[in-house]
Amino acid sequence: MFIDSHSHLFAIEDSKIDMADIEKALVFSYDVANFDLALDYCKKHEKCACGLGIYPEFALNYDQNAENFIKAHRHDIVAIGEIGLDSTFPNYSKQIEAFLGQIALAKELNLPISVHLRNLEDYQHFFDLFKRDVPCVLHAFHGDMNIAKRAIDLGCYISFSGNLTYKRNVLLREVAKIVPDAQLLIETDSPSMLPAGLNRGEKNVPQNIVFTAKTLATVRGVELSDICLLTSENAKKVFKLEG
Repeated sequence: MFIDSHSHLFAIEDSKIDMADIEKALVFSYDVANFDLALDYCKKHEKCACGLGIYPEFALNYDQNAENFIKAHRHDIVAIGEIGLDSTFPNYSKQIEAFLGQIALAKELNLPISVHLRNLEDYQHFFDLFKRDVPCVLHAFHGDMNIAKRAIDLGCYISFSGNLTYKRNVLLREVAKIVPDAQLLIETDSPSMLPAGLNRGEKNVPQNIVFTAKTLATVRGVELSDICLLTSENAKKVFKLEG
């Protein structure tokens, strides 16, 4: 039974989702426009837990109203996310402001953060800004070895998604070998990050987590069951999940 540490399942038709092998799926918002969607989805699906936050593309929408909404739903969520930095979007100064604001909010509410970073510039700004105030998950990790080592030294959890399975990502699979057991997570980032070998154009779904898990088991030289147990225990710890 896997724990999918990052998804946006409210963006997928329920009929396409098979949760038979999923113990829990973390469902994250990415803008105020889908705060209610994420919350409602998790209330309807007992295998899901919710995170609320604003993605860098929508950083301009992070204001006092958004913060107050999150605070009002503190007991309905297990994380602040998806938040982060992305230099492919404009208003970078506002992104930084929103990122720091949401870290402070996570600290106030005693919650972990799930972080999106795109480029080397974004990772560098992250290292300049993050002060280990809260538990941090770097979701859909795609940094190089130096970035990984710095993140590991900061105590961050490293979460691998379907991009780990892509043929071109040889160096990412090398990175996957060195992440300490205690800081390793897996995810689907559904409906994005479809693993290799599946039909292009399909929406990614939680059951596809097994493809990432198999790749991770192969590169680390362990059994699939070891990856399942290890990452599930880590997810329970960082997100304070029951079980």
